[in-house]
Amino acid sequence: MWGLRRLAAALRSGETTAGSLVEQALERAHRSESVFTAINPGLVSLACSIDNARKKSQPLPPLAGIPIALKDLFNIRNEKTLAGSVVRNHYARPEAEDAAVVAPLRAAGLLFFGRTNMSEFAFSGIGKNPHYGTPLSIWDRATGRLPGGSSSGSAVAVAEGIVPAALGSDTAGSCRIPAAFNGVVGVKPSYGRMSLNGIYPLSPTLDAPGPLAVDVDSCYLLDQLMCARLQPDAELPRLQPADLATLKFVVPDARVMTDLDPAVEKAFERALAKLESAGAKILRAPMPVLDHCDDFFIERPVVVYEVWQHHREMLEQHLDEYDPFVGQRMAAGADISAAEQQARYREREEIVAEFKRQFTPLAADALLYPSVACVPPALAETEDEESARRVNLRCLRNTATVNYFDGCAISLPCHDDGEAPVGLMLSASNGDDDRLYPIAAAIEAAIDPR
Repeated sequence: MWGLRRLAAALRSGETTAGSLVEQALERAHRSESVFTAINPGLVSLACSIDNARKKSQPLPPLAGIPIALKDLFNIRNEKTLAGSVVRNHYARPEAEDAAVVAPLRAAGLLFFGRTNMSEFAFSGIGKNPHYGTPLSIWDRATGRLPGGSSSGSAVAVAEGIVPAALGSDTAGSCRIPAAFNGVVGVKPSYGRMSLNGIYPLSPTLDAPGPLAVDVDSCYLLDQLMCARLQPDAELPRLQPADLATLKFVVPDARVMTDLDPAVEKAFERALAKLESAGAKILRAPMPVLDHCDDFFIERPVVVYEVWQHHREMLEQHLDEYDPFVGQRMAAGADISAAEQQARYREREEIVAEFKRQFTPLAADALLYPSVACVPPALAETEDEESARRVNLRCLRNTATVNYFDGCAISLPCHDDGEAPVGLMLSASNGDDDRLYPIAAAIEAAIDPR
């Protein structure tokens, strides 16, 4: 599947039409399983109106007519936001307006193909959903493997070629894990870069909406629209890849580099070798703060109290309608006092400061380590609650570090064709997003044979 920029050029030249893109997307979506919770019934009509406008040479935004998908926690005008749940049917009403990050995408003429499936209320890194089914990872479907969560449907929709890009959200890895498990690009923006207005919350202090797409450039274009750096009708800005020969990366000597599946270690080390061959400098250095992030995430997470506060009434009245794996973990927030939660917030601030103290003296452009320690686990590995918890924590271990040191990160596919999907994650400090995209584009060109 082409990226957004290539599709925009094809639409402009007449090589394809919005109607053709929608027809192809619908055909693929109807062959898919559990990827969408809803598909926009007005797609064909919208595509035809855009094609007619182009035929008449009426002014249109460059991206007009390209279908994308939205995770089922973004408010869309006149639609209900269920966040992958059934309990929200008791409460949800059609929304009056689009989420703040969705509105500029509509203004850019992008077609909202449908709502993608997700872990219920975004509270899982494995991507299972008992209400709408679980979309399978693009890899090894004979076995049936986890798609990664919580933005499971968004990643699979891109991997299956239904849409070139989709929106997800990332609180502890929910864009990057499914991206890694499906061989696509997934972005965790800096907290605060994107508005959270109109997005169903998981953790108000960690949530970050982000794009998933077939390539870095498509993620970049969505990012620029979502954070209002690009006007919807403006010409598309160029993403100039950085010069790898001028870049320095740190591979941390920390837990994130341990207990890796052999396929993950092989793909990651091969990617590092390609980067070194291209002139990049690779430094391996201790970063104990990452282990602190991991311990904090596992033992004293800030999310549980926040999600319990938001769900308290629904849990009291409708716990039996929740995914048991989600509802029981949310209910545990009742055991956390407000004083304890404030102590956790203070500890997180200390971790952010400690990350800067350890990372800044290295004078590096980014950290590099595997997005996820494992290849997509089989669904059968999560049949009981304890096994699901263990797999969930392993999937989240590496990605969650970035959320807890308050950074930004991009996961890139680094496996060869035919191999299990593996993600390479580059990350940096909060606010470094604009520097990270050119670096990611350069890494992508060097390591991804696709």
